[in-house]
Amino acid sequence: MKLFAFVKRKEGMSREDFLTYWHTQHGPMIRDTPELGGQTLSYVQYPAAPQDQSGWDGVAVQEFATWDDFLAMLSGPAGDMMREDEANFLDPSSIKVVFTEGQVVMIDPANPPAAQP
Repeated sequence: MKLFAFVKRKEGMSREDFLTYWHTQHGPMIRDTPELGGQTLSYVQYPAAPQDQSGWDGVAVQEFATWDDFLAMLSGPAGDMMREDEANFLDPSSIKVVFTEGQVVMIDPANPPAAQP
C-alpha cells in the first residue's frame, strides 16, 4: 500500500527553508530511525514545482508492505518523535493523506503508446 501525503510548510517559513528541512532533517530522520525506516519499503519526497499553483508545497509518498507496518511506524516513541518533528516545518492542520492499494497503469514508459499517423 502507498500513502500520499500532501503537505504545506508552516506559516512564516520560506519555501527554501521548508525544502532544506524536509530533505536534510525530516527525511533522513525517518530513513535512519529503524522503527520508522524499517517499516517503510520506500519514501520519496516530491517538492511542488515553483510554478505550481495548487497551494501544496509537496507530496510525500511512502510505501508499506501492509497496513500493520504503517501502524507500527506510527506507534511508540519513534512515531511520536516523527510527529513532533513535523511541527518544525509543516502546517499539521493542512496535511491531507490518501492511502492506495494497487495501481492501474494507463501509459507505461517502458511500453509507450504508438504514435498516431
